[in-house]
Amino acid sequence: MADLTRWRLFIDRGRQIWKFMSDADPSSQSTVEKYLLGLDSELLTFPRATTPREAARQGAEVLRQLQSEDGHWANDYGGPMFLTPGIVFASYITGFDLGDERRLQLVRYLGNQQHADGGWGLHIDGESTVFGTVLNYVMARLLGVETDSKMASGARQFLRKHGGAIGVPSWGKFWLFLLNLYPRDGLNALPPELWLLPRWCPFHPGKMWNHARMIYLPMGYLFAMNRPMPLNDLLRSIRQEIYVEDYDKIDWSQHRFTCAAIDSKTKPTMVLKLAFGALRIYERFHSSWIRSYALDECRQMLTVEDDSTNFVCVASVNKPLNTICEFFTHGNSERFKKHVDRIFDYLWLGRDGMKTQGYNGSQFWDTCFHMQAIVHAGLAEDYKETLQRAHHYLDISQVREDVPNCTRYWRHISKGAFPFSTRDHGWPVTDNTAEGLRTTLMFRQFGWIKPLEDQRLFDTVNVILSLQNPSGGWGSYELKRAGTWMEWFNPSEVFRDIMVDFEHPECTSACCLALCKFRDHFPEHRTAEVNSAIRKAVAFLKRIQLPEGTWIGNWAVCITYASWWAVTALLAAGETASSPAIKKSCQFLVSKQMADGGWGETLDSCLEKRWVQRDTPEIVQTSWAALVLMSCDWNREPIDRAIELIMSRQKADGDWDVEASLGVFNATCAISYESYKNAFTVWALGVYAQKYQKPSA
Repeated sequence: MADLTRWRLFIDRGRQIWKFMSDADPSSQSTVEKYLLGLDSELLTFPRATTPREAARQGAEVLRQLQSEDGHWANDYGGPMFLTPGIVFASYITGFDLGDERRLQLVRYLGNQQHADGGWGLHIDGESTVFGTVLNYVMARLLGVETDSKMASGARQFLRKHGGAIGVPSWGKFWLFLLNLYPRDGLNALPPELWLLPRWCPFHPGKMWNHARMIYLPMGYLFAMNRPMPLNDLLRSIRQEIYVEDYDKIDWSQHRFTCAAIDSKTKPTMVLKLAFGALRIYERFHSSWIRSYALDECRQMLTVEDDSTNFVCVASVNKPLNTICEFFTHGNSERFKKHVDRIFDYLWLGRDGMKTQGYNGSQFWDTCFHMQAIVHAGLAEDYKETLQRAHHYLDISQVREDVPNCTRYWRHISKGAFPFSTRDHGWPVTDNTAEGLRTTLMFRQFGWIKPLEDQRLFDTVNVILSLQNPSGGWGSYELKRAGTWMEWFNPSEVFRDIMVDFEHPECTSACCLALCKFRDHFPEHRTAEVNSAIRKAVAFLKRIQLPEGTWIGNWAVCITYASWWAVTALLAAGETASSPAIKKSCQFLVSKQMADGGWGETLDSCLEKRWVQRDTPEIVQTSWAALVLMSCDWNREPIDRAIELIMSRQKADGDWDVEASLGVFNATCAISYESYKNAFTVWALGVYAQKYQKPSA
């Protein structure tokens, strides 16, 4: 393993870049860098806390020590195992250099995440899949791992057992096509002409959920360009390594829908098969001049995405695809170099090696929760400098303009919104926008925080109101542009609900909470619209609550998370703890409390839409459940036991261990939110102390 003491994290307005500094003095490494790399961080240590207030303060001390100089908190946002291969493949195809030290850490991560059966999963907590194993095996070989190594041998054995790379899902097939490891004839057609459909067309790709839209856009462009990597000796060897049959004898046209059973989560519908059949016929007879026009349209869309995100791109799947598109179009241009520069925003060095984050980080999201936790714990006056720096980060993160000609390019307004990560990224997110508003309003009570100008908050409210769907719910980035039937066309095989921006209980609750807070501060501003939006949100949350009293979370695991959001929002909107919706939620949570006082559910809760019990309790889920019960003045006994569990797992330095991957997207893929262990534990402990402890305790 390379010397981790020479790695440094460079921070600039939320941007996070890990660099290896060969001449760096190991003793100059910061506390934050040591902590994030799993080295001796030299955090302060404390006697074991005897009260929740002491425990909350010790947890807040960890936050103080780990804050970055620009005010945000840096954390690991990795977990999915299909992201890093795309970065490495883009490097190999276009020729940009990742650097020897990064390659070493990427291989170390692969070794740490490889399962005993030789494979890799969709995510770090998931069982091995063909998708994860094929992509990571090819990546390992491109990074220099030899065929006779233990890593490569184990992976090949797993692939042979499961039919080889022929069963890799469609996204994997596409990456292999770009590397000349899978022929174009084995792909379902993705003609860019779909972008030329009239805007009123119900299945226009512009109506897709933005993440899917921004992935299939460059895929269609690259499919039409048809420029697989030139073959070389290494690629010829990999061709023979990942398939069970002889590569040259496979009838690829018969495997367009082939997907390994262990990977399949959404089977292709008959409607999808018919659609791809029609597109295949079109591809055989397409017009070259229409194709040229379609490619030009796609280039414009890609340019807007690159420019409006400062070449960060919306996330880590379309980022390497867009980079390849730019290279194929303009070669080693200045725009391509800007793309390459932003690749490194996604590469995160953690305790287990280097990985690709789901975004360019979760900076803004984490910062809002840490700020609220300290305030709810009653510790704001003791952490003025920490909170002033954090509020500065909130201030500089607001999106201050719309994407030019946004409607033309299928973008929603964004002026006044807040992002998930950084202002450079720029995509507005509903719940992040809401949390930005709620958090800055919360700090108006303190004279030592300079408030944002009223007009900036009015802009934020304008975005929130504009994003509420007729159902009363909010999606993640945009309005729901097509019906649920659009999911019939989901071609991904491994992800659910990717085709439209569905409404979510968490996003709806966050927006409702923010509007309630805003109404308290600005009761005269757009009063009727704000009140109507809150009423519709309450009705939506009640309507989607399941009979047993649960809400299904879409962005974290799962029922505990969604219940915390929904109950908090309903109470803020004027519901009482005795209302049927809230009472049922509390009763359900109490029924799932474990013998030692904690709560724990698995990722399967998201996929199966029911409570799936963990073997052991998890501290963040326990914190969410405890916060729900405390907000409703539930009887003390289950709350006391939950707080005792959280305190019992606190370490001498005030920190807690990561116990599980808590995030999720599209019901099937886990993602890490390491910051949650610090935010919600402090929040729950602090609320308990404020509510039940005497100030002198």
